Amino acid sequence: MDFIEFLKQQRECYLKQLIEFYRERQSGAKEILLVLDNDEEERIFKLYRLDHYEQIDGEGRPTELGPNRYTNHPKILFKLGDLSIELNPFYWHGCDFVFEKEIQNIEWLKLWATKWIDVEDTNPIDANGFSGVIHNVTRPLQTNNGWQFTVDFGTASEESFNELLRCINERGIGEVRIGSLEMIQ
Repeated sequence: MDFIEFLKQQRECYLKQLIEFYRERQSGAKEILLVLDNDEEERIFKLYRLDHYEQIDGEGRPTELGPNRYTNHPKILFKLGDLSIELNPFYWHGCDFVFEKEIQNIEWLKLWATKWIDVEDTNPIDANGFSGVIHNVTRPLQTNNGWQFTVDFGTASEESFNELLRCINERGIGEVRIGSLEMIQ
């Protein structure tokens, strides 16, 4: 199986759970863009798309899907240009990207995130009511694992994932480990 097939399977697993989640919610709004009130300085890392929000008796009820299934597989190694990719099992809504090499300039990540979170809500809504957007991305930070950031790919396509890997490759980072490191032990 090739890399794209793994991404498609992972995304499909998540979307099936999201469709089930929305079936139980007949009112409210999907994929609402919020600006979190946190210590983060840059707006792009404050943006967060909530899975579902509704008002019931004048009270706001935000709800997030907590997927419990992912496509399990052994660690797989791939190459994309000069980038060596270690793909571990991961959740589509909590995908960690880990590098040994320090990431200093993150303009490329901010540009990628701005495109795929669709701040202006211009993406067309598909038949399932999905916008095809990521739900958030975190600022790269140094952790025990190395330099790491996390993406909730939300309803974005596999192309969003591929485009991110191309951006990483263009930075000459060399190696990336992908997985849901804290969510899957």
